Amino acid sequence: MTLEALRDGDPRQVGPYALLGRLGEGGMGVVFLGQAPDGAQVAVKLIHARMDAHADFRRRFAREVAAAKRVARFCTAPVLDADVEGEVAYLVTEYVEGPSLGAAVRDSGPLKGSALDGLAAAMAMALHAIHGAGVVHRDLKPSNVLLSQVGPKVIDFGIAQLMDAEMSSAIVGTPSYMSPEQVSGSAIGPASDIFSWGCTVAFAAGGAPPFGTGSVPTILVRILNDTPDLRGLTGPLRDLVLASLAKNPAERPTAQNLMDRLSTSSASLPAERTGTGTGTGTGTGAGAGVEGGPSVPLPGERADTAGSPPPTAGRRRKVIAGAAAVVVAVAGVSAALAWKGQGTPSPGKTTAADAPTGTGGSPASSPARQPATARRNPLTAQAGVTFFAPPEPAASRQAEEWKDDRPADAELMRKLAAVPYAVRLGQPEVRAKVADTLTGAEQAGGVPAFLINHMPGGDCLPGGIDMDTYQKWIKGIAAQIGGAEAVVILEPSSLVNVPGTKNCDLAGTPAQRYQDLRQAVRSLKANPGTAVYLDGGLDLWPGTEVMAERLVGAGVDEADGFFTNTTGHQRTEKAVQYGKALSACVSLLRSGEKGCPPDAKADPATMPHFIVDTARNGKGSWAPEKHYKDPQTWCNPPGRGVGPRPTTDTKEELVDAYLWIARAGTSSGRCRRGTDGEKDPERGVESPPAGEWWPDLALERARNAVPALR
Repeated sequence: MTLEALRDGDPRQVGPYALLGRLGEGGMGVVFLGQAPDGAQVAVKLIHARMDAHADFRRRFAREVAAAKRVARFCTAPVLDADVEGEVAYLVTEYVEGPSLGAAVRDSGPLKGSALDGLAAAMAMALHAIHGAGVVHRDLKPSNVLLSQVGPKVIDFGIAQLMDAEMSSAIVGTPSYMSPEQVSGSAIGPASDIFSWGCTVAFAAGGAPPFGTGSVPTILVRILNDTPDLRGLTGPLRDLVLASLAKNPAERPTAQNLMDRLSTSSASLPAERTGTGTGTGTGTGAGAGVEGGPSVPLPGERADTAGSPPPTAGRRRKVIAGAAAVVVAVAGVSAALAWKGQGTPSPGKTTAADAPTGTGGSPASSPARQPATARRNPLTAQAGVTFFAPPEPAASRQAEEWKDDRPADAELMRKLAAVPYAVRLGQPEVRAKVADTLTGAEQAGGVPAFLINHMPGGDCLPGGIDMDTYQKWIKGIAAQIGGAEAVVILEPSSLVNVPGTKNCDLAGTPAQRYQDLRQAVRSLKANPGTAVYLDGGLDLWPGTEVMAERLVGAGVDEADGFFTNTTGHQRTEKAVQYGKALSACVSLLRSGEKGCPPDAKADPATMPHFIVDTARNGKGSWAPEKHYKDPQTWCNPPGRGVGPRPTTDTKEELVDAYLWIARAGTSSGRCRRGTDGEKDPERGVESPPAGEWWPDLALERARNAVPALR
């Protein structure tokens, strides 16, 4: 580890430990080199204030420290001390001196021969000890393997799962070493660590991650679909790494299997596997609902080992695992998969990726339901529509954590979790989430709403998958929905922030954005019961006439309408007023008018319908009493509440529904309001990054609900 000098604002003392310098920083906190009262050097992890301020986090932290202490001490740099009760939460472990595997490979090149074999054996022993204590590492990667003078040491296990509870939509850490079940949000068990073991050994042998580099979405799609690049690996070790990288977790060897193979060099893989108890993962076809992708093993099938060299008869390999002194330590900087999914499709349920393909790779038929004979908008085809969504996961988890100490707040969270919402589809792997939602809706007799938010550059943000991959992903989702009734909220901010306009300097043109949205709409509208709504922006941003021109360009006439208020907190009546004005302007522009006067009128029969997001507008927009250089009224405004519950009974001819699209309990981002420093001056705290679940904010909005939650 590289030691950096302490920075201004860093503490010089934590408890009895003097802090000498910085070793690293991550999502949970900063790791310092410390000195104990007896002069011994130690590693001190100081937890970020925004995380340790909550009793819930501290309880989880104490639980994970206790779990870490259960790992066998012969392979552990022991946890020396921890304080979960004081003003600042921290953890103290033995200090491990030495470069990380990642740094060593970058500086000196890939490992070979006995060095590579010893590394593989050392990490297998470490995982065996970790799993034997009932702990899952969750974040094994080259930076978490230190090459000390006495051998490789794996650091930073178990506590990574605390980040799962704190984050809801962003990926924290390095995606190149994540397992398919981490990508899909399925249950995480020891088999996930085995996959990461294989990725890390492949990196050590070849100098690059086995699924390549690039944007995060691109890497995650490769993990789900592609075969790994195992350059630098040969013989039995290559076979073992390939087996560990099976897409289906049930097909991977256990840590004990790895140790047995590496120490006895049996040419054939052991019969024992990790089993489905570690989570069923994504072993149900090609990932992400992307049509035409390569398939992956189903439960009970063998992983595809095509292209791997056959075992050499009579060849014996023996790696003395004891030659590497393996020490497993709780230290370093935590990072974890920070978004959750909804499990895996039920056995026997066909998904989009499994569907038969016709000419051009398009799914030939609906995967689970036969198409209806005529198109219909489920929101307008009948009165009294009931919306369906699974209980909101973050609010449900918060209710469970508060149920003993804060029963009243827990009850509010249960009520918040029960309100239907638009199920977010914003990651490459969404098949399980779509399948579970459709199944639940069918059983409950309700209509699900999906929020699709994955377009490259959709909110004028660089990176993401390429557009061809995105359109295939959209077709996969459409094929999975098939003939079922569903509502799709397509790409919020995609028409507010358009490439080639003054507010978005990304490469591209408005015409290309419009074409991309039209293609997505057509793919989804090929289904008979799918209603699709386009981004309608917000009152005064970017302006009614500008927004109308963009909706016309993007083909609102081929969609079912537009949606508004997803980035704002405007009261319902004001959002409806804006929606009507926008709808009238669209109608006039489509009829050939050159502009839209402020009091524009149009025939309702020619005006597009719309949806209003009421997830956060119970108290209306915020007007700060203090003067700020940049008030950021949209950013975590205080005193706001959730608004009207989702319904199609709007009493407005043009309003198809009130729907919860934005997530009521997640942060809008770091709100500095034009001031220096990291804290929100209005709230007096450092707000979490955009997309993170914020319990205090969720509770505030539940308490201020209009009407009250019931």
